[in-house]
Amino acid sequence: MQILDSGIVPNVYFLAGTLILLIVLAVIYWVGVSSFRVLKGLNIPGPTPLPYIGNLRDIQRLGGIHVAPVRLMQEYGKVFAWSVGRTPAIVVGDPEILKHVMVKEFQNFRNRFLLFRDTRSEMLHGMFSATDDKWKRIRSTLTPTFTSGKLRQMNPKIRESCDTLMDKIGKVADTGESVDILGMFCQMTLEVILSTAFGIDSEVQKNPNNTFSDKAKEIFKSPTFLRMFLMLPFASVFFKIFRFLIHNNNMKYFIDLSKEILSKRHDKTFNRKDFVDLMLSAVNPDGSRKLSDPEIIAQSVTFLLAGHETSSNALSATAYYLALNPEVQERLRLEIRMAAETNSDKSPHELANDLEYLDCVVNEVLRLHPPVHTMNRECAQACVINGITIPAGMDVTIPFYSLHHDPDAWPEPDKFDPERFRGPAKESRHPFQFIPFGAGPRNCIGMRFALNEVKLVLFQILSKYKFVRSPDTQVPLVLIPGATLIPRDGIYLRIETA
Repeated sequence: MQILDSGIVPNVYFLAGTLILLIVLAVIYWVGVSSFRVLKGLNIPGPTPLPYIGNLRDIQRLGGIHVAPVRLMQEYGKVFAWSVGRTPAIVVGDPEILKHVMVKEFQNFRNRFLLFRDTRSEMLHGMFSATDDKWKRIRSTLTPTFTSGKLRQMNPKIRESCDTLMDKIGKVADTGESVDILGMFCQMTLEVILSTAFGIDSEVQKNPNNTFSDKAKEIFKSPTFLRMFLMLPFASVFFKIFRFLIHNNNMKYFIDLSKEILSKRHDKTFNRKDFVDLMLSAVNPDGSRKLSDPEIIAQSVTFLLAGHETSSNALSATAYYLALNPEVQERLRLEIRMAAETNSDKSPHELANDLEYLDCVVNEVLRLHPPVHTMNRECAQACVINGITIPAGMDVTIPFYSLHHDPDAWPEPDKFDPERFRGPAKESRHPFQFIPFGAGPRNCIGMRFALNEVKLVLFQILSKYKFVRSPDTQVPLVLIPGATLIPRDGIYLRIETA
């Protein structure tokens, strides 16, 4: 009997251990796939997500999060479902549905979809992260900054920085030297933002070792470990624990800089009508300020970073495509030269914004290389749009890059062709097929500022110089999808006097 008992006990332990192991494995699997269940009842096609990683493997295989939707739309249609890690989303590449999401039913999609909302972060007060009535109040307060009159007041400062850039270009033109044109434009646009928005005459362009530029580049990269967070079953908990890795010294640098700027303005010793002054002087009928100090700091950081990064990317990408398409560049230079010769009474700003072909060139660059490759909105209440059911709380992903490279809307989508933006080609295209700055009430508030700056700088440079492909020019350009599309190896060109 003792022998029998000694044989039974190990078997019981083995069976119990096996059962516990199977239960644990089942729970682990369930946690890894549970968030995908919301997609099953929607009848929306899409690639099958794997436990925890979702479709990250598909995204990587297809070339990155900016390119993948182009391929997936060809396989599953203009609306499909996927999961980035454990986060399910509906990707909308149908321009008519996007019109509903961004304009017609904006109240139901007016907030950005943010996986984590860090209540202790100063940036939670920023216009990008703000929600509902708070966002509306901040947006309406900042809108007067970007009127035509305000933009004209900024043009002298833009031209000052452009003159400095022209001096730098003059030193390298005709030398045969390959120039890091992205770096040059980054320094110039940073100098413009600091001057026009914050009243700081920084002379960034004369200081090649600039801390600001280096830290800004790091912020716009997407850390690999953030993707790993998306796979974890308790991602929000891990985010709170390891938040110091995300809100690192790079972001702290810009927050501290904005605090310093605001502190000087409170001293009343600085009088300059700019972005900070507008925020400080905006008051309610009862005399109270519309924006608190934390809100002003958050908007300042947002504008400092986004205002210089998007413009420098657009300028450097334009230089790149002009160098690779010399016939387009010569046609554009001819338009600029003729406008200057026949309208000597107009300012460069007026001329630049009146040039049709320049507008076509800039738009084609923004199509190929949009400021932001994707954007997300959160569905507040369940709804049905053109037969597509969108549950409450769902991430609705807007794939700007993929919209701009959809072969059904853009024949030969990878070809640089400014003629797409005038005549029948433009008139026959759905307006929401090209939305580089977003659309509707929550579009990019700095769009007019960015376009004004880009066109004025290009007008000045191309009046005298031309961009030329060099042996160091990367073809095709390799882009890294961080917060923006970043050229992995920079953009190197030659510059010649024309």
